[in-house]
Amino acid sequence: MQTEPLDHTNVLNYTTKYLLRDASSPAYTEPWRFPIVESTRPEVTAASQASFDRVTFVWIADTPSDNRPLSVVGTFDDLWSTTRLEPVLFDCEPTRFRAVTLLLPSARIYRYKFVIDGSAVPDPINPQRITLDNGNEWSRVFTRYCSVPVSLESWELSILARITNEILPFTEGAAKKFMDEFYFAADKATQQSSYRLEQPVGAVNFIDNVLAREERHRLLDYKICLSQIKAVLKKRYPSISPTQVDSAAYQQLYSEMRNDNVEGWDTSLYEHPGFFLQILRRHTFCGAFSHPKYGGNAMAAGWAYLAETYVDREDKTCFAWQRSIETPLGTSMHYFG
Repeated sequence: MQTEPLDHTNVLNYTTKYLLRDASSPAYTEPWRFPIVESTRPEVTAASQASFDRVTFVWIADTPSDNRPLSVVGTFDDLWSTTRLEPVLFDCEPTRFRAVTLLLPSARIYRYKFVIDGSAVPDPINPQRITLDNGNEWSRVFTRYCSVPVSLESWELSILARITNEILPFTEGAAKKFMDEFYFAADKATQQSSYRLEQPVGAVNFIDNVLAREERHRLLDYKICLSQIKAVLKKRYPSISPTQVDSAAYQQLYSEMRNDNVEGWDTSLYEHPGFFLQILRRHTFCGAFSHPKYGGNAMAAGWAYLAETYVDREDKTCFAWQRSIETPLGTSMHYFG
């Protein structure tokens, strides 16, 4: 782990935009954006042969003159060493904000606490928390390309994989053949099996990640509706697990949800299954074709499918995505979003 020079202007812009737009109305703040997770420039990745993120931890003091010792401790380092936060300056004057930027490996989950006046406390801004077996509560942050579930339980992920497979085209026909060949080539190149979470493009992993941050307000929708789906399938097929019923059963359920009329659905808990299906479809397609840094579009398989499918009269692809994306996925040395 290493620290990066603090970009005072960037921290002030970020906190003003996402925390202080209307201090009297929490609905207009976006605390899930903290700590600030940003990509590094391509030359940093190229020099280290690994992907890193810039993670900026932010604390809001009561007053600009609050000089109490403040540091952060977490699993990105040993759990007895702390890293000091420094005052964020505006026109060379200290503000209420304290911050530190660490360079951390991508695709990881970290837990951390702030240490103030000798006491360790969870991050009061970040809503993501994790409780250990001993009851100790920590704050949690994950970096880009994270492929470890953070929001949903294993049975929820399995049901989600089954129903999103009825939305995406990658489980049958030419699309399935393309994905099989794509991952076979990847496995051969890396000499190890590719990790796919029961789904070729990782849409389920994207949904799980996005429910921890950008779409956190939809986590309850998923919790209620996945439980409802499980109950409906269990009632219809009592002798087998809901995750093991055939595709036709999920197709029927999908059709009923689309028509907002699911037999056995408890509307007192969630009135409109059709509304949940709209949310699910939006998340599924975003996960299949968004930047892989968000946890979906694994190994850019979704983009590779589009590049293979859409070609011009000269058989050249109409979707040459590599030119626009940073290394190692793409070839651009300018984009590092």
